[in-house]
Amino acid sequence: MTVYRKISLSMLAVFVVVYLLGALLYLQQARHDVAREMAGVAGLASSLGEPSTLPASVVSGVRHLKPVADGVNGRVPGVPGWFSALMAGEPERFVVNGWQVDPADEIEEIWEGFVLVSLAYAVGMTLCFVALYAMVRSGLRTLSTVAEAMKDVSEGQLTSRLQPRPERELDALVWRFNSMAEALEREQQTVGRLLNELLQLQDREREQIARVLHDDLGQYLTGIRAQSLSLLYDPELGEVQKNRVRDLAGHCETVQKHFRHLLQDLHPLVMEQLGLASAIRHLAEQWQQLSGLECHLSMDEQLPAFSGEQQTHLYRFLQEALNNVSRHAQASQATLSVASVDQALSVEVRDDGVGSDSLPGNAGLGVRSMRERARCLGGEFQILSRLGEGTRVRLAVPLPGLAVTTGGVI
Repeated sequence: MTVYRKISLSMLAVFVVVYLLGALLYLQQARHDVAREMAGVAGLASSLGEPSTLPASVVSGVRHLKPVADGVNGRVPGVPGWFSALMAGEPERFVVNGWQVDPADEIEEIWEGFVLVSLAYAVGMTLCFVALYAMVRSGLRTLSTVAEAMKDVSEGQLTSRLQPRPERELDALVWRFNSMAEALEREQQTVGRLLNELLQLQDREREQIARVLHDDLGQYLTGIRAQSLSLLYDPELGEVQKNRVRDLAGHCETVQKHFRHLLQDLHPLVMEQLGLASAIRHLAEQWQQLSGLECHLSMDEQLPAFSGEQQTHLYRFLQEALNNVSRHAQASQATLSVASVDQALSVEVRDDGVGSDSLPGNAGLGVRSMRERARCLGGEFQILSRLGEGTRVRLAVPLPGLAVTTGGVI
């Protein structure tokens, strides 16, 4: 039941009770007035002579008195019988000196007054309900606006604000909502700034670890492999020792291969050397080799020129999206497209896996990381997935006035 209906039913019950009490008092007083009028008219009839002794003009002009010879049926034209009986009591009338007391005129006046008062009460009640409807509708409109704004806030649109209201109570509600939204927006900005700094710190630490491993451990592995291969030319070694040296060199090569993959995961050095487009190409090729799945890459000939931090965010976004395909999608292939469309960089990672109807509601840490990196890029992030129809991950990054770098199509 709506609020307006509850209030209307309550007000209607109050109006009905007031009307019934008022009508009871009105009719009680009217009966007393009719009885008093009849008693007064009976006294007048006793002071007059019989109707036969008076002129006809006098007999017809006397109010509430009629000759008995004319007969009185007790009915009042235009007045319900129950009302006449209620006002006059029994239909029998007083008879004095040939006159019969008839309160018909008095009852008719009382009935007319009762009808007018009832109509006035009904009009007043109708106006009250109209005013109540207008006020409740105005209040509910504000509540609906608050509900819509709260829905926007729940969806992450913390910039939603409400306009002040002339009603003090509603304005207090609006003020509290705006204060809450401002506090949440400040907290979101603080959390976003901290997450951005955390991601930057994480990327810097990965870069530092990658450089240390590349400069130190990588050189040691290269040296061990080179020394192992040089032993193959030692004439003092037998065939058994040489086979062991070959195995050692092969193990070093395998370690170096995995080591390069590890360095690429930690920090894409190729992006620093050859740019974002080459890093994305290398990422697709490496993911295809490691996952064993087919990866179709479509990339514009020219890509926007991002800053180093933006390139890292975009690279990590694509890396996480592809890793999710290999870990969770149960797909046979993936498609990665990067293109500039309508002053925005459009990125999409699509797979032919099992999909899910619960995404992104039950998204894990990886999706949260992708969402935060999209926010750092100022872009719009979407996950479209349906059971049995695969998953699409989309990112649109606005590009106002950015330059472009050379890319390519694979």
